Amino acid sequence: MKKTSQQYLNSEAHGYLMEAKACKLLLKDLERIRAKLRRHIEKEAADREAEFEAAMQYHSESDIQEAYGWEFISERQYERYLELFRQGRKALDEHSPTVTELALSILNRIFQDIDRDCRQCEFEALSPEEQLAELKRAEESRQAWKQYIASLKEMVGSMTGKTNDHTESKNVATIHKEDAK
Repeated sequence: MKKTSQQYLNSEAHGYLMEAKACKLLLKDLERIRAKLRRHIEKEAADREAEFEAAMQYHSESDIQEAYGWEFISERQYERYLELFRQGRKALDEHSPTVTELALSILNRIFQDIDRDCRQCEFEALSPEEQLAELKRAEESRQAWKQYIASLKEMVGSMTGKTNDHTESKNVATIHKEDAK
């Protein structure tokens, strides 16, 4: 409690904290919009899948042409069904991005920028000692992550029988050190 009251005594820190709160408010609203866009993308994917299934009910291109000739399907559907029929599942899996997918991509970049700004404001509100402690903690976390990734690579390498030269030279150096003892 005392720490919070001391933070607000420093007007500069107070400004950073207020900006961080504003960023968090925005992030909350942006997360809701992201969820809405994800649901819309899932619906678009389901619609594409349904369209693919409808096109695959025809046994040949001539069946699709006949359905178009009898006006069972529109010209747009005819062209799309022919494309789906000719390309198969590849047409479904490798579609060009939709407007909604592009919007989500843009929103994700904006979200990341605001989140980074929020964390920066929270960091700037810390005292110099707290900033140093936070930087040290972040560096330790980064090193632990690097070690974890290296161990995963080594494990995958041993499972596949492959090792990279860097890992192999480390192992040789370790063996030589142990032999010297």
